[in-house]
Amino acid sequence: MNKDQAYHQIALACLKTLRESNAGESKDAAQELYDTIDQAFQGQFALVLAELEDSKQRLNLINQLDPQRHSLADAQAIINANGTAH
Repeated sequence: MNKDQAYHQIALACLKTLRESNAGESKDAAQELYDTIDQAFQGQFALVLAELEDSKQRLNLINQLDPQRHSLADAQAIINANGTAH
């Protein structure tokens, strides 16, 4: 996921909170918005961590390749294999 997509998801969460909250009923509309922003960032951070873990696993697989039996194409196949889609 790129930065623009992440910011877009966070903005959508904020807009939803603003649209659904009623200032008269909410004790602290700003706190509600802060909580939404925090949750959205946590969600985006979780996606980044998942991508990082996937990359780490791929690098470990490449590291385990035997240079006598494997080629650059084998490493590229590991990198290009379908993984987590974000």
